Amino acid sequence: MRIARRLALGASLLALVLSACTTGGGSQSPSGSAGTSGAADLPEITVGSAGFYESALVAEIYAQALEAEGFTVERQLEIGARDVQFAAFTSGEINLMPEYIGSLVRFLAENEDLEGEATADTAETLAALQAQLAQLDTPATALDASPGTDADGFVVRQETADEFSLTTMSDLAEVADQLTWGLPAECGDNPSCGPGLDEVYGIDISTLDVNNYEACTPAMAEALNGDEIDVAEVCTTQPDIERFNFVLLEDDGGLAPAQNIAPVLTQELADAGGATLADTLNAVSELLTTEELTRLGVEVAVNQTAFEDAAAQWLEDKGLV
Repeated sequence: MRIARRLALGASLLALVLSACTTGGGSQSPSGSAGTSGAADLPEITVGSAGFYESALVAEIYAQALEAEGFTVERQLEIGARDVQFAAFTSGEINLMPEYIGSLVRFLAENEDLEGEATADTAETLAALQAQLAQLDTPATALDASPGTDADGFVVRQETADEFSLTTMSDLAEVADQLTWGLPAECGDNPSCGPGLDEVYGIDISTLDVNNYEACTPAMAEALNGDEIDVAEVCTTQPDIERFNFVLLEDDGGLAPAQNIAPVLTQELADAGGATLADTLNAVSELLTTEELTRLGVEVAVNQTAFEDAAAQWLEDKGLV
């Protein structure tokens, strides 16, 4: 689940993803030698990521895009869970990181006592995050959010969707008690899972047939594909959705908060980097659709492409370098 998502891999992909995740953690990629003649005037950047492949890959994309503009970029990829990553950010170990805007709003509200609400509306949630970041002891900011969103979602097999005419979560609510659900053990405490399902869709998980699996993992997806369960909670860019051709149900009631990805950076870095830094990162964000994030996830988590190679190819394909 995105609030405290961490790398938790099923046995079938363990070797693949661990191999992919050991790359991309160096101090600077070869592209760092290229850039503009004014590189000496640009601030140094240390980009960090949370401890799972999507965050690390987006951080690597940021790094290479900035290096192409002449910035010197160091990397601290896969730092750990959000609390560890945020501590690194506030301590100055890193000064740039990709973040999921809804989850960070909730984290700052719960852990930093900064008022803010994450809703299903991207603009509202980003504005709430901006206000929170400005109040930190070391002020920070967020740039443009991606159109792509990696939120908590629910999937079914195609035959289940066909049998019960399922396209939305409201459809699922009508037959919830006829299906076996795959949920993480912490679902009951997550506002985007147990409490939210009840409040938004009238689905009381305490009345359901539930099997527990770790959130956003191949184990959950393989259980669904193997008919052990009929509904699985996933992260909406999880490669297994494409891998098994699952049907992702539309969150028509707005259960999940906006989980678009935005670059979060210290205000000091934003000021020093100016328009060059902001325009470079915003150009990346503009092209990170949900489909692109899913495809990139397949590339690194299934096809075993190294972070730096997947990032370089994506930037080239999109004409950003």
